[in-house]
Amino acid sequence: MGIRGTVRSLVVAGALLLASGSVVVAPAVACACGGVVSGDGSARVDSETAVLGWDGRRETILMRLGMRFTGADAALIVPTPTPATVSAGSAASFAELSRLTAPEVVVDRSWFDSDRYESSAGAPGSGPEVLGQVQLGPLEATTLRGGDLTGVREWLSTNGYQLRPEVSATLEPYLREGWSFVAMRLTSPEPLDGALDPVRLTFDSDRLVYPMRMSAAATTPQSVHLYVFGDHRLTRIDADTESQSTTTEFASPVGALTDPDLIALAAGKTYLTELSVSIPRPAAITSDFTFAPADTDTTVRDRIVKKEYVEILGFPAGYVLVAVALSILAVAGGALLRRRSTR
Repeated sequence: MGIRGTVRSLVVAGALLLASGSVVVAPAVACACGGVVSGDGSARVDSETAVLGWDGRRETILMRLGMRFTGADAALIVPTPTPATVSAGSAASFAELSRLTAPEVVVDRSWFDSDRYESSAGAPGSGPEVLGQVQLGPLEATTLRGGDLTGVREWLSTNGYQLRPEVSATLEPYLREGWSFVAMRLTSPEPLDGALDPVRLTFDSDRLVYPMRMSAAATTPQSVHLYVFGDHRLTRIDADTESQSTTTEFASPVGALTDPDLIALAAGKTYLTELSVSIPRPAAITSDFTFAPADTDTTVRDRIVKKEYVEILGFPAGYVLVAVALSILAVAGGALLRRRSTR
């Protein structure tokens, strides 16, 4: 099989320089794309994002993992259909993807209202909604949405976040505009470790595929975030699609790319589909992710509506202008009546 053949199953072990000597394969801690192994079982993947491109013959996967481990023999195993060529990727690729898929900001100007007379955050003292919580190594990260300043302050205090009043006050403008928050705290005295640079895998394939079956070994729910380039909007067609939650976060043709790695990966394909996949029962995984063009190329893009209140002298501008117009009409009407009465 030779050196190239060994890459098929252990491609990332050497590329990430995580393995030292021989790896003792303990029960795998799965990430969505493959299996993480370590002699002491300490390896853990907290987040996974990948970019996929296929030119009809060769596929490229650009992968970025958030990984935590304490031992020297941790390794990541990623299966590929044919032997893969492994190379270093660039964080700039993911920065460009974030820019391309950023929500569209729309300004909604209100002439007949004021932020002093309405609150979209609920009743005074209403707490935020917890959308999710994840342990990222020694950090606990919680995503929050909604609530008002009093409610958010109370939630933070109750959950161990001690913010100075001047700091917590800076939350109010964001709450007014409907922003969400990620609250993170250190839950371990150990230092942060295991941040991995992106890794690129390139291999021959007769179809676009993302390896998933090794994740059946996972004992906790899995998730994966994918960016997929194609000629059209893409959708999953594998056997596990119905038992997993797949959300299209973004789908649209994109303009000219600037990152060299993305240009090579996209191979001239200009339609970008962003997918978030949640797998509640990893043991039920039976297939890899496969893709096909969606029924339509309907675009999907988040939109943030930023409300701006137009005021004059502290009052809603619409009412002020109406009052001024009525006053002018009243004065003009009075003058006209007086003019007629003098005739």
